[in-house]
Amino acid sequence: MSEGKRGSARWRYGALSVVVIAILAGAAWLLLPGEADPHDYLREPDDVVYGDGSLATVLAHYGVSLPDQATDVRFHDEESLIGSEGTLFLHFEVPDAGLTSLLQTLNVGPLTPGLPVSWDASGEGQRFGWSFPGSSWRGAQGPAEGTVTASVAVARAGGVNSVYVIAEHI
Repeated sequence: MSEGKRGSARWRYGALSVVVIAILAGAAWLLLPGEADPHDYLREPDDVVYGDGSLATVLAHYGVSLPDQATDVRFHDEESLIGSEGTLFLHFEVPDAGLTSLLQTLNVGPLTPGLPVSWDASGEGQRFGWSFPGSSWRGAQGPAEGTVTASVAVARAGGVNSVYVIAEHI
């Protein structure tokens, strides 16, 4: 083979190598975890997340539908590689009509005075700034059956309900 043809072949193989490397780099970039959903309280880069970790994906995973009127939505999903399939921490504000539909969707009983029995006011939620001062809280606990169980704490102020939900895969 003449020197000119060898140089041309090297150039083609070099260009092809650059294209292949660019494609592989692009594919690797697509597989990296995306940016945290802006509604997520505190996702860390090494957290295990369900799917893409977005609010919509996580809510679907736990079978939770936010009421249309929900505002100030914040959440955090803790997935586990062992043990349970994860825990969802969710907070939002909603008027009474949206609260009623949420309680039905989550299959929790009627709200009763106090926090849900399984909650410790000094526990998990503190990481997200959750606190439950005063005695105006009402709570409900869902049955421990099916694939997800949920508990809810609600405080009403100024015609709006501040809703806290912990949903767990069981």
